[in-house]
Amino acid sequence: MVYQGSKEKLAKDIVPILQRIIKENDIKTYIEPFCGSAAIVDKIVCPERIASDINPYLISLLKYAQADPTLSIFPLDCPKEHYVEARECFKKDCFDEYSMAYIAGIGYFASYGGRFFDGGYGKDPSGKRNIYAERVKNMKEQALHLKGIDFFCRDYKEYRGEDYENCLFYIDWPYAGTKQYGRFSLCHDDELYNWARELGKHNTVIISEYTMPEDFKEIWHKERKVCQRSDRVKADSAVEKLFTI
Repeated sequence: MVYQGSKEKLAKDIVPILQRIIKENDIKTYIEPFCGSAAIVDKIVCPERIASDINPYLISLLKYAQADPTLSIFPLDCPKEHYVEARECFKKDCFDEYSMAYIAGIGYFASYGGRFFDGGYGKDPSGKRNIYAERVKNMKEQALHLKGIDFFCRDYKEYRGEDYENCLFYIDWPYAGTKQYGRFSLCHDDELYNWARELGKHNTVIISEYTMPEDFKEIWHKERKVCQRSDRVKADSAVEKLFTI
């Protein structure tokens, strides 16, 4: 699924690192408190996989795709008028005509840059591509790999360190200093970092970020180009990193 901050292109680098940790520590439970598009958890092999996000629309779509990999409720095309209609339903949290999963799908599949009703309707200027149809196809392919994942709509604070032991937490929160996710924004403060520290007392914690406080150790990095500007064309250099405690 096209998603702001997705790790799909980095999965080939990150997943082997996480799998090695799972194997070396005999970990039975893998948890993602900020699962996003599930681009990492859908490739992890572990007896128990838990993925959550605070965005109920996102989780609703992932659970629906898990149950119906054909995405049968979605139309073959999504004209701008229908996109605007779904966006109004999202703004009002209105589900009289469309389900939350349906509104979520239109928001992610038809929005510019996959930004979920933030940035406008996504349309190829040349008119040669149907961006919406491409993203539906992409989601159908991913849906086949969602089986067995336990999805929850949950605030990250609900994961308390004392409640877990010898689990692997992969944390891919919205990066500090980057554009946040509208009503689901995250505050990067001492409370957030202390939460990660507490998790790390009895569990393995791996965090994707650009920078972290000094007591977090960098274990991997890779330079890449990222499209963070509004035009989604000009790319900036960024160094993706993994940290642990």
